[in-house]
Order: sequence, then structure tokens, then C-alpha cells
Amino acid sequence: MFQVRDPQKALRAIAFVRYGLAALFLLLALFREEKLLFLGLALLAFLMARTGYCPLIRR
Repeated sequence: MFQVRDPQKALRAIAFVRYGLAALFLLLALFREEKLLFLGLALLAFLMARTGYCPLIRR
């Protein structure tokens, strides 16, 4: 676990990266054969970004 000065700011930054990952996985789902895999990964990244789940940051 990491202690940060401003946990909300850190969680927003992590959520931004996860939204980017979700978008990347959606793009890969359009062009690759493994559509279900990439759609599942996009859904997981999106849900983790929406809920603010991050076990490494102490609130």
C-alpha cells in the first residue's frame, strides 16, 4: 500500500489511465479476432475506473 498526499487526485489519475485502457481494448476488439477477450478486458477496465477500485492506495 502506498500513502499519497492527495488520494482523490491519485485515484482520478488512475481512473484516467483505466478509461484509456478501456478505449484501447475496444479498438483492439474491432480489429482483432479475439473479440470476446478484448470486450471483457474493456468492461473490466471500465468498471474498475468507474468504481475507483485501487488496492494500492491507502485512503
